[in-house]
Amino acid sequence: MHVFTDTSPGGEPGREDQETLIRVAMERATEGAPPLPDLVPVALVQGRRRRVRARAAIGGATIAVAAIGVFATTLPVWGGDAAATRNVSAASSAGATAVPRAVRTPVHIEPSPGESSMADLPAAERAWQEEFQQRAAAVFDELLPDAFGTVHPVDLAVSRYQGGKDGPVFPLMFSVRPQAGPEATPADPPCTSIPEKHLRCREATLPNGITIRAVTASGNEKEGKTITGTTLTFERGRSSVKLSVGGDDHAMVSAPVTTDQLLAIAQDARFLELVDDADAHPMEPKKDMVRGG
Repeated sequence: MHVFTDTSPGGEPGREDQETLIRVAMERATEGAPPLPDLVPVALVQGRRRRVRARAAIGGATIAVAAIGVFATTLPVWGGDAAATRNVSAASSAGATAVPRAVRTPVHIEPSPGESSMADLPAAERAWQEEFQQRAAAVFDELLPDAFGTVHPVDLAVSRYQGGKDGPVFPLMFSVRPQAGPEATPADPPCTSIPEKHLRCREATLPNGITIRAVTASGNEKEGKTITGTTLTFERGRSSVKLSVGGDDHAMVSAPVTTDQLLAIAQDARFLELVDDADAHPMEPKKDMVRGG
């Protein structure tokens, strides 16, 4: 029997006595029950696991982001060998130039007696010219009309290419030659049109400041047909540039490219980047010049 001292007003047990009663009641209620486990080690283990999981999640996210960056920088952009490469945006070429592209099989032409070819070049120079031809062919595929067909390099000279689609073959020349010395006189005649000979010449200054000459000529008449080709010439940097397209003189089919289309190419940044590369690393001898008048 417990005896309590009444120390609080109203004859009820005081606060201290109430706490004693509660503690005694709890001890009686838990008599025979197993001891409570120590929760501190469990809490420490769970805390460690949460930290490990958090670090793993952060590390995994970092690795994933890094992997995405590596994948994005190593993913090649491939140019096709046919219509799939046409009308590709400038983004595929402006940086154009270092991006891997599908290799276009060069067209082989045997040199004439006494004529040299790219096969005679030193290995390093030949590799440079072949790589340049591959880039140029891809750019022309993007810029020329579909009717010109897929453009392939010709292994005879770095300036030679050809297109073709469904039979006809269209020669293309893209030449960047160092200019001759100032004492020489250009061999180009005045820009004159001769309608009776189906020759038209015009000069213009393009919006990019290039003064350009465009010559369109028809000739090689056979069976009442003639073929037409167009040639552009201009100066840039330290070089003389020539871009020309011709028709198939066997099938008697004119080049499916207009003068205005060639003029548009001459203004395109992708084409001018090729010109600047060839100007910085000349691959052809100096332009033929004649002295005097």
